[in-house]
Amino acid sequence: MTKYKLFSWSALLAAIVLLILPRLIPICNGLMKNGSPMSCHYTYQAEFIFALLAVILASALFVLRTEEARLLTGFILLLLGIIVIVLPQPWASGICQAGGCMKTAFFSNIGGGWLALSGAGIVWLIGRKAG
Repeated sequence: MTKYKLFSWSALLAAIVLLILPRLIPICNGLMKNGSPMSCHYTYQAEFIFALLAVILASALFVLRTEEARLLTGFILLLLGIIVIVLPQPWASGICQAGGCMKTAFFSNIGGGWLALSGAGIVWLIGRKAG
């Protein structure tokens, strides 16, 4: 197996883990005083969308043939991993400080880092080959 395929499979696996993570470790389902969902609900809806984009892009890595397309896709996966790490931060979208949300955010940060490192590995590998 080539290094490119290894990074591609790693990115796909990380994206799938991020996609199903809120189902495995559920977020809280609390409501604010006005009856609307807490900020963690919206944060993980956004993370679901970014994880779904990451699954689509990581799947595309297996059919892309040009170096430029692979490089761009790896860079976008790197950015999506960073976005997944940033979303639960209090200065971004934020999460509540309840127990379940903090645990989900911890594993989400690990998955986002894994996705970002896989994307960076693809960028490094393709960039080294092109340069």
